Amino acid sequence: MPRLRAATASFRHQASMFLAEPQWLIPNIIAPFVLAMVVLMLYREPSPEAVLYAVLGGGMMGMWGNTLYASGYSIQSDRWWGTVDAIFSAPSPLIWIIGGRTVWNAFIGIVNGLFVLVAAMLIFRTPLEVANFPMFLLAFVLTLLSLAALGMLFSAAFVLTRSAQVLTNGLEFPIYVGTGSMFPIFLLPYWTHPLSLSLAPTWGIDAIRYSALAGYAQGFRIGYWGDMLAMAALSLLYLVISIWLFKAVDRRARRTADLMRY
Repeated sequence: MPRLRAATASFRHQASMFLAEPQWLIPNIIAPFVLAMVVLMLYREPSPEAVLYAVLGGGMMGMWGNTLYASGYSIQSDRWWGTVDAIFSAPSPLIWIIGGRTVWNAFIGIVNGLFVLVAAMLIFRTPLEVANFPMFLLAFVLTLLSLAALGMLFSAAFVLTRSAQVLTNGLEFPIYVGTGSMFPIFLLPYWTHPLSLSLAPTWGIDAIRYSALAGYAQGFRIGYWGDMLAMAALSLLYLVISIWLFKAVDRRARRTADLMRY
């Protein structure tokens, strides 16, 4: 319970910081919306599949952008605020504090994805035809959680570096492309496919297409539940590695006491 309270408090704090900084609305909500609108404008008569690519592209941009920024700036922001010592002296492990922040930023991604969907339906009058809505909703939520797990992995790796801001900006667009949210990964060079398949959201996005598009047969040939199983296995692997990394980072930080230095 103390750890859960720490994660909840971190969640609320991250929400307050997001709402108190209007500048985050531009990269996290407005930019994904503009991207989705541009994709839809490329089609004279957007098909359900085109609408799905636009919504997934904009939603993924919002979800991953929020999750990645929460990871990359988690400890960086604490350095600016002078709260690193307070975080490491708290009884709750660091992973619970970072986890609360990551969940909030991923949650904002869901809101952004729904916003893009509604805007696409109202502006372009192209309703998204979902073949199986319960399965679509399940895949959408679990893809969000897989993004949060991936963000936790990057967050653990970013704690000890002073270049988190550069790495965060550099990793943003490769994830959009590598997960196939904007177009199928089979259009990418063959050598990039193993990298794409190692990302849990890649499988989640394919599962979303299986549930949304009737007769969809362009995926990984393992079906909806096969995609969901692969996504769950990779997400669990991310969490296991994250827990190990956070423990290693915590031991090193307490031994060297140099996290506040740039």
